[in-house]
Amino acid sequence: MSRALILMYHQVDTPATVQEQRFCSPPAEFRRQMLWLKQAGFRPVSLEAILAHVADGAPLPEKAVHITFDDGFVGVLEHAWPILQDLGMPATLFALPARAGEVNDWMAHRDYPRRALLSAIQLRLLADEGMTIGSHTRTHVMLSETPPADAEKEIADSKRELEDMLGREVAHFAYPFGRFNADVRNMVVRSGYRSACSTRSGFNKAGDDPFLLRRIDVSGTDRLWHFRQKLRFGTNEASRLRPLSYFAGRLAARLGQR
Repeated sequence: MSRALILMYHQVDTPATVQEQRFCSPPAEFRRQMLWLKQAGFRPVSLEAILAHVADGAPLPEKAVHITFDDGFVGVLEHAWPILQDLGMPATLFALPARAGEVNDWMAHRDYPRRALLSAIQLRLLADEGMTIGSHTRTHVMLSETPPADAEKEIADSKRELEDMLGREVAHFAYPFGRFNADVRNMVVRSGYRSACSTRSGFNKAGDDPFLLRRIDVSGTDRLWHFRQKLRFGTNEASRLRPLSYFAGRLAARLGQR
């Protein structure tokens, strides 16, 4: 059975604080992960290809994978994109049009460092060079805790604003903080998007909900063995005991069928 992995990153840069390490992958480690994907036989595909497989059963290569970035930090342009271009790997960035050229203020209350977000000019540059730009709402609100009218405006207006900014369709969405409910999902559908990415882990298969695409959360603290294990098992959690518990579970299931 064909299935695809979508990887989720945030910032790619040198972490400024210990606290920031969770969402900030060092460029050297990011390159190491991308090189391992190539060497391990993963096949980079577009988000459109994964959507076609999920929605319509279109064929995918074995070990299909796609790279995504949430929030739109400048480090993606400065550090991640050159690596991806060198390796011929497509990617999608979910941007915040109302915060273009500003900073990550929504993280300030948690004492994260202020980081620059891509400007409209930089977003257009990435789009012109082949990166897919999707929406992450206008301002990075928690949609499930926002009044419905305001939530729908964040979702719909961000699509229109990005399309005006880029001069091209914006078809893909990612839920900020990974928080959503059935009403929020339906708002995304009504706003004209064709897919939405969650933060739920797992593989994406034909027949899955295209507005609940699963992603593997890659932390800035992940070492290569964490990264390999997350991709092998389609999980956001990695530990030394994970393979043992996985295979013990499979053995128990087989024995139970006898």
